[in-house]
Amino acid sequence: MGTGPLLRLYHTGMIVDDLDKAMVRMGTALGLLWAPSREATTPLLCPDGVRDRHVRFTYSLQGPHFVELLEQIDAAPYLSLTGGRYIHHLGYFTDDLPAAAAALESQGYRRELSGVPEDGRITRASFHYNPEAPGMWIELVSHEIAAEIGGWIADAAAAAGVPFVSPFE
Repeated sequence: MGTGPLLRLYHTGMIVDDLDKAMVRMGTALGLLWAPSREATTPLLCPDGVRDRHVRFTYSLQGPHFVELLEQIDAAPYLSLTGGRYIHHLGYFTDDLPAAAAALESQGYRRELSGVPEDGRITRASFHYNPEAPGMWIELVSHEIAAEIGGWIADAAAAAGVPFVSPFE
């Protein structure tokens, strides 16, 4: 472990085009409830000087790990960031991948990638386009794959002497 300050991952922030719409659609699709939205304007030091960041935002009530949604009212500070959006997806596991994928699809989250076995049913994982936050997909992982991932991480954590609490149970 490092000698610097303790860091604890607590949320993934997603920039959305319309906060109210995203709260409704993503809340329904992902079973999330949201804190009342807030609006803030704060100065940020950017590569090209100080700029006001004006945003509306909220957090999921379920967590940790929380989902934060941000609507950029004034996107200027974000436009000067190097490289743009590189966070790719939020990963969820499910006991019934075909049903969960169908539910997301029925709510407008089109499936763009998925594992396909010989019988044509979705297997392993599927990636669904998130129309509320373009460039941020929703990944559904089958319970079997989640168990494999959980075992792998648990073994590695044990070998490193790090406590592990499975998010898959």
